[in-house]
Amino acid sequence: MAPKSINLFMWGYQPHFRIRFESLVNNVLDTLGASAPGAECLLVGARIPGHQNQNDVCVEPEDGKWRIDLFTGLLDLIEEEIDGHPSQNIFYSDAASTKDKPENIRRDSVRLAVQKMLNRYDTDNNVCSFAGPPAPIGDYYVVPVLQLPALLFRRFPPLQEPITFNIFTGQPSLIHAATSEVLAEAHDELLRPDPGRSLAGRTKSSDEIVRRAAASFMRTPGIAIQDRNFGSPDLFERMNLISSLMYEGAKGIGTLILANPDSGAVSLHIEFSEPIPFREPRWCRKALQMASPKTSLIADYGNIYGLGAMAAGIDLWTSRNVFEIEFLDHYSWRLSCGGQVLLISNYGAPSLPQETFPKNRLLDTYQRLFPESEQQDVDRFVSLFDAAATQRHGSLLIVARDAEFEAERLREQGTKIEPIKLTPDLFQQVSAVDGAVIVDAHGACHAIGVILDGVASSECTPSRGARYNSGIRYIDSSDNPRLAVIVSDDRTVDVIPILRPRMKQSELESYILQLEAATSDNYHSDANWLNDHRFYLDQQQCNRINASLKRICNEPMEVGEIRMRWPEFTPDPRLDDSYFEGEDAQQESSS
Repeated sequence: MAPKSINLFMWGYQPHFRIRFESLVNNVLDTLGASAPGAECLLVGARIPGHQNQNDVCVEPEDGKWRIDLFTGLLDLIEEEIDGHPSQNIFYSDAASTKDKPENIRRDSVRLAVQKMLNRYDTDNNVCSFAGPPAPIGDYYVVPVLQLPALLFRRFPPLQEPITFNIFTGQPSLIHAATSEVLAEAHDELLRPDPGRSLAGRTKSSDEIVRRAAASFMRTPGIAIQDRNFGSPDLFERMNLISSLMYEGAKGIGTLILANPDSGAVSLHIEFSEPIPFREPRWCRKALQMASPKTSLIADYGNIYGLGAMAAGIDLWTSRNVFEIEFLDHYSWRLSCGGQVLLISNYGAPSLPQETFPKNRLLDTYQRLFPESEQQDVDRFVSLFDAAATQRHGSLLIVARDAEFEAERLREQGTKIEPIKLTPDLFQQVSAVDGAVIVDAHGACHAIGVILDGVASSECTPSRGARYNSGIRYIDSSDNPRLAVIVSDDRTVDVIPILRPRMKQSELESYILQLEAATSDNYHSDANWLNDHRFYLDQQQCNRINASLKRICNEPMEVGEIRMRWPEFTPDPRLDDSYFEGEDAQQESSS
């Protein structure tokens, strides 16, 4: 490892730089709906040819998490990448581009070499590394690297790489595009004086980064279908505009297939004599009115050619030569390939597909609220939940241990029925009327169309509708176990309450031990994790954490270093043993 006295990149704000960009990428993932705590940032320096620094490579942070021997042979690999770089075969007509070509190739080769060097680390540590464009600082090309949990790409599978057409490469996912935008921000910051000193106002917001990422990612279908128009103006904004337009008072609903019309992947049933260009959004919106569930608009990256369908027998996910844009509602659409949704846009805000509700959290909450329920009862509840979540109108499903009593109490505000086990089809029928459907923990329905009562709650909000707020009031007004599934007219699904997930005592202890052994150089991730899990800490654990943070805060500070002062850790009075996994709680009590 390079001695710490070298002062790797000759500036004093590296820790602050890394913390800010770790925070930025996490904010971007949150904005996308892909929260994945654990993103980390590191900096890798490769010595610039002709500079005399004794160290070929340096790494920041210098705490040993990313060992210097990960990059043994980096300078030799950079030269290999330069020799085989695809841009070597490109010739420019202007002198300025020709002059810049060698340096541009070298810098991109530094990025590619660092990326390759991290492949083994990624496999061993279950992460995915993304190396950004390097910036020359002092004796080094400095490469910003972001590492994301590999689990993220199991939740949101990317397109199979490579996605190329001529010298152009597409992004395999919206997450890849967003990470590239964050790394571009990191590169720009490295080029500024005192990089990392203060990022306020110097970097784009997470919302702006996500919009730019969506625009970048929407070029990928054009590259994948090998359309020469993929470099044309922003397809993301064009789809937003088309989806926002009404036609004779009707919102646009239908499917547009992006493909090469001559590829054999699609067939045209009706071909327009004159293709409709996307730059004519009102004309495109008029054409969308002709689409039906069985017939789609057929287009490439720039024009709509007619009405048709996909050819049979093609593995679309593997071939990557057909993409679907589904117009779902007013100002709402999504991009998919082979049945996998890649991007959703609602009112111009891009995001990733979400589970209707995380099933593991839902089942954990249901079984903890109603321990008397058996597996068949849980399965019935899940089927009712799915029926509620997928219907087009709003609904309110109440599960209550005292359902029979409540049906009698509220009989003047609804319709009491003879108890019957609900099926999804029956639920669809009875939920068509206004009011709540009340069932017990075993799935037996006792009342339908019930107007709920309850006292005002601090959880109520004027930004949500009457159905949501009535569900909140009803659940909060009783100590009896109750659960509400609230489906709003805009298809938002809320479950109240959702209990905090159960935690392993051993996991808490491991983070506390790591913090107790940490220094000011490497305590951030452990302190952040513990801060996010304050609810689970008892008084003794809080005391240990507070003592560790006080010790770290009192360590000598380097010039330009910034440290966070955490609010004192205190136990939450609502914590009890039900929030810990059984065997771990027993282990703790036995010890």
